[in-house]
Amino acid sequence: MHINTILQKVEQLNTISINDTVGHALSIIEEKGLLSLPVVRGKKFIGILSRQYVYETYFKEDGGEKEVFLQRKVEEFMKTKIPSVNNNDMLVEEAASMFFDNNKLRFIPVVNDDDELVGIITKKAILERFKYIYGMDEPRLVIYIYDFKGKLAKITEIIAKAGGNIRNIVQANTEVLGLQEISLRVKANDIKKVVKSLNNHGFEVREFSNN
Repeated sequence: MHINTILQKVEQLNTISINDTVGHALSIIEEKGLLSLPVVRGKKFIGILSRQYVYETYFKEDGGEKEVFLQRKVEEFMKTKIPSVNNNDMLVEEAASMFFDNNKLRFIPVVNDDDELVGIITKKAILERFKYIYGMDEPRLVIYIYDFKGKLAKITEIIAKAGGNIRNIVQANTEVLGLQEISLRVKANDIKKVVKSLNNHGFEVREFSNN
């Protein structure tokens, strides 16, 4: 799945330039409840300004006159060694891996071939997408079987005939005499009907609701 499906476009973002004052940047950060802001020169992405780093710098320098500090330029505080990705060739899974590898990332800047900022990818957007893909909002059904290959097709057929739509299937070996745990996320108007149909066909089902 391409990152454009979860891209927060630059038109929706608050950005700052290197010549803006840190006071101006902090006012945006505080007003919008943000942790950091992208810094651009024209349309090109050049770094980020972190609220935490600005505050840390202020206190490390023993404060001083607040108004003087707030007039300093963003260029003094921004971080430029920020990994960015091209919007032509990045998948959601690859973006997720970047967050796993670097838990300090606030967001992933997305640029075009001219290094112009086209948007950002956030952790929240990735989590919401995976939540949707794996049907995490749907009820979870757990079935224990011995003959996985022989019975999975039968299970899926029963669910479909009962009006269910399987969003996700996970198989796990319980390591107990070949017993397999089948966990399914199923979307259905009547999940009880699906469970009853499985029971009527000899499958013992445990239902876990998200409510």
